[in-house]
Amino acid sequence: MSISQGEPPYAVPPELLTPGEKFPRPVAWGTGAVAAALGAVSVWCTVSGSLIWATVSAVLFGVVAVLAFAFDLGDAAARPPQLLNAVVLGRATVAPADDWVHFYREQTMHVWVRVWMVLSGIGTAALLVFAMIAVLATPGGVWWLFLFVPLLIVCAVAGTYALLQNLLDAKNTSFGRIPVGLTLGRSGITRHLVAGAHFVRWEDVTAVDVAPHARIRICRGAGESLEFTAGMMQERAGLIYNAIRLYAEHPHLRAELSTTEAQRRFEA
Repeated sequence: MSISQGEPPYAVPPELLTPGEKFPRPVAWGTGAVAAALGAVSVWCTVSGSLIWATVSAVLFGVVAVLAFAFDLGDAAARPPQLLNAVVLGRATVAPADDWVHFYREQTMHVWVRVWMVLSGIGTAALLVFAMIAVLATPGGVWWLFLFVPLLIVCAVAGTYALLQNLLDAKNTSFGRIPVGLTLGRSGITRHLVAGAHFVRWEDVTAVDVAPHARIRICRGAGESLEFTAGMMQERAGLIYNAIRLYAEHPHLRAELSTTEAQRRFEA
């Protein structure tokens, strides 16, 4: 089935830009420094008995810490795909469509992002607990529970999410696990998940566009579209988008896929 052609490099849709690409890096690092300072202020105010300011700075610490995460404070460096033998990506029950494929590995949460999320969740909760204990000892302090309890719940959710994500990453990257990600081969595109793989032949691709929530959508005429969240891969979403469109719209270039020639193109 034919697909309309364009000239690469293609303009990256704004939805696929990461916060690290939208904002200068000093913005993220400055926001992180402000959060760290607020955390230190909250500890100092709690120790010195200034309960109101301890509470305010603890809440601000959590808010600014999450904001720093939104600015991609722990953004990992982009990595091009790996040229792999397709056998390592399956369970050896069905022969792969291509012997060699270019594998975009799904990224795990960066170690500094993990630490930051634990601090912004559990750390803020700990600061609030210390302040709450001190506040409850004062006359009328019980009314502060209406403020502290909702904030503690929010902090607990953020901290629990970080811990569960750590466990999930450890499970999915443990020895013997089939890697999760996306592959491009001479025959088509495959989305590898824990539950199995979803394959789309190049000849069936009718369009490559962007779906809601920063997802790349590979449309095919007679079948269900293949969608995946662009920011989940170790490579930049815009480069993956360009690579898929390039080979979908230019069939004469597909012969270089599954070879070192295409791999050099990806790494350039």
